[in-house]
Amino acid sequence: MNRSDFIKSLGLGMGGIILPKTSFFTTQLVKIYDNYIRGIQFYDFKKIAELIREGDEAVLKRDSENIHDAFATEVRFKEYKLGYIAAYENVVLANMLNQNISLIGKISRIDLNSYDNKVAIEIYAEVVIPSEKLITMMGSENRSDDAIDLYRNNY
Repeated sequence: MNRSDFIKSLGLGMGGIILPKTSFFTTQLVKIYDNYIRGIQFYDFKKIAELIREGDEAVLKRDSENIHDAFATEVRFKEYKLGYIAAYENVVLANMLNQNISLIGKISRIDLNSYDNKVAIEIYAEVVIPSEKLITMMGSENRSDDAIDLYRNNY
């Protein structure tokens, strides 16, 4: 693998790393999920129905002790449990959470008129993206002493 391919491969693997303030990397939120929260009628939604709004942040939490689903992923709003990500859709999200990849949840839809109070959640992952400047610099086949030093020249 050459240096350029290595930098491009960093993507989601960068979860938890603090990047220096340079023009070599940017981050972008990428929507990776959007669907209804399951089991909402069994938890605390009635207590907070008047408080929760579209756009509010929701927290995802692994429920590794769940005897019904080895990949159970809870959805929480403040201290309240809203429900779970559907069992047939939670494997990737659970694995990402297990690897401490930061996921951001936002309430995307609330339908209080449905018989089961449907609430949807969008989930985003923050992806690290190398700049064109870094890709160009890393793509050089020169020895490091011969490469243009963009980092120290503040380009």
